[in-house]
Amino acid sequence: MPLLAFSQVKIGDNPALIDSNSVLELESNNKVFVLTRLSDSQINALTPLPGALVYNIDLECIFAFDGINWRNLCNEPTISVSNIAPITNEIGDYWFNPTNNIASIWNGTEWLPININPRSGNGPPDNTLLDNVVAGDIYVNEDNGDLFTYDGTNWITVNQVLNADNGVTITSNTIQLGGALITPTVITTDSTNTLALQGLQTTTLDGTNSVVVVDNTTGELAQVPATNIVQQQQVVIIATEGQSQFTTPLNAIDINKIDVYRNGARIAFTIINATTIEVEPEAICFAGDEIRIVQLN
Repeated sequence: MPLLAFSQVKIGDNPALIDSNSVLELESNNKVFVLTRLSDSQINALTPLPGALVYNIDLECIFAFDGINWRNLCNEPTISVSNIAPITNEIGDYWFNPTNNIASIWNGTEWLPININPRSGNGPPDNTLLDNVVAGDIYVNEDNGDLFTYDGTNWITVNQVLNADNGVTITSNTIQLGGALITPTVITTDSTNTLALQGLQTTTLDGTNSVVVVDNTTGELAQVPATNIVQQQQVVIIATEGQSQFTTPLNAIDINKIDVYRNGARIAFTIINATTIEVEPEAICFAGDEIRIVQLN
């Protein structure tokens, strides 16, 4: 019948003194404890209980089994807490300086601070209340959600409200062309950087619209009523026998703005009324004569 018992074992010096929480204690001032020494292939062939320790004679380091993998304890980062930066470091080592409460990580060349970001508080950021502020830090104003970033000297508002004017408007987060000009505005072009408007609507030039003109000196744009623009209109009439009066294409107000041609030859005429002219007596038409009236507005 198996006998079950519990005991504590002390090996080395002072065998009678063992802590009540110890199962096994080793004590010596001139001897050491040596772990099992195995090769890398021998270690990987084992699947012991989690927490097993062994010395890898190939990689010259202690390995611990975490239940799935053997972990090289020599590759684990070192965590140091001191007022002075550690000298012998490996990539990934951590160092906490209790003097300024800065945590840093070793990148193989230097210690890089790990800043606490984003910072936050009530109201705008105040360097007298923030520790170890460095360029690139981010701060959130918990009162209104404003976001700030530190440029090394000043806190800059990131989500500052933008105003748009002078022909530009903001809709949500989109800046669009369109709006009232509030100052004289110049757009400079040249033979390479030209200005073009495409897709303009087509219209008929009459007294209800205007024409855009350019000042040759200043380049300023202006509008001129279509009625101020010189227009030429003409009409061709096939005369009847003895016909002498004809209707003009525009109102006949100024005789200097009307030319009349009979079969291609210019002839004299008089204005009878706002819509009618009469050719000179010597030019009274025969049937089939072509009368062409050219008129400027």
